[in-house]
Amino acid sequence: MKNVYLSFAPEDGKRAEELRRILLAQGHRPWLDPQPVDGERWRYEMEAAIGAADALIVLVTASSAVSPFVTYEWALALGAGAPVFAIIYEETAEHPRLAMVHRYDQRAFSDENHFWDHFLGEFHKRIEEAAAEKRPLAIPSEEALDIDKSVMPTEPGYWIVMRRGPLQNQLFRLEQAVVNIGRDLANDIAIRDGQVSRYHLRLNLQGQDYHLEDLGSANGTRVNGAQVSGRTRLNDGDIIALGDAILLSYDLVYLE
Repeated sequence: MKNVYLSFAPEDGKRAEELRRILLAQGHRPWLDPQPVDGERWRYEMEAAIGAADALIVLVTASSAVSPFVTYEWALALGAGAPVFAIIYEETAEHPRLAMVHRYDQRAFSDENHFWDHFLGEFHKRIEEAAAEKRPLAIPSEEALDIDKSVMPTEPGYWIVMRRGPLQNQLFRLEQAVVNIGRDLANDIAIRDGQVSRYHLRLNLQGQDYHLEDLGSANGTRVNGAQVSGRTRLNDGDIIALGDAILLSYDLVYLE
C-alpha cells in the first residue's frame, strides 16, 4: 500500500477520479489535491501531502501543461526525490523536466484496459525499485556547508564538479551510461589522491537517473554525509565524499 499524490488540472477531474478508483482497487492510498485557492492553507496541505507521498502521478493534458499549480506539484516531488509518473493523454508543449520522469502514453494503446494493466505493472515495479534505492537523507556537514559553488555548469546535461581535491572546480560532463571514478588513469574520471582507491566508485545511468555504487573502496564513499552501501540514486545537488579529502557535487542542468 503506497501513498500516491495525483496532480491534475481541474478540467481533468473525471480522469483523476477514474485513476483514483483504479489505485484504490490496487490497495493504494491516492490523494487528490483540492482546487487551488489563494492562501497558505492550500499550499501547506499540498506540500505536506507530497512530503508524505511514495510517488506522484501527473496527468498530462493541454490544461495541466499550462497550470502553474500542477507544475509546482510535480517539480516539488522531483526535488524531494519521490518517483514521478506522467500519464500522457494529449499532445501538448511540456516542460522539459517532464522528459526526465517515468512516462506512459495512453494514446499508444487501442484498449484502455490494456493500458492500465501495463501502467500498473510498471508503476509497482518502479515504486519498489525507488524504495529499495532510497537515497540517504541530506545531513549538512561542515565540509558541505563550506563548499564554494561559484563555478557551476551551464550547458544542459549531467555533471560532476570537483568541489575539493586536486582538480578543484573542474567540471566533468557525464556522457556515458557507465562512468568509473578512481585513482587509476584507466578510470573515466581519474583523481590522483591517496584517499581515493584505484577503482573507487561507479555511476550507472538507469532510465533518467544516475545511480552511485561504491566499488569496495578503502576509505568509503558518502552521499550527503551518509555512508553508501549498495546502490544509491543521485539527485541534483548531492554532495559526494571520497574518503576525507575529496568532495564532488552532482549537478543537473535542464533545457530551458
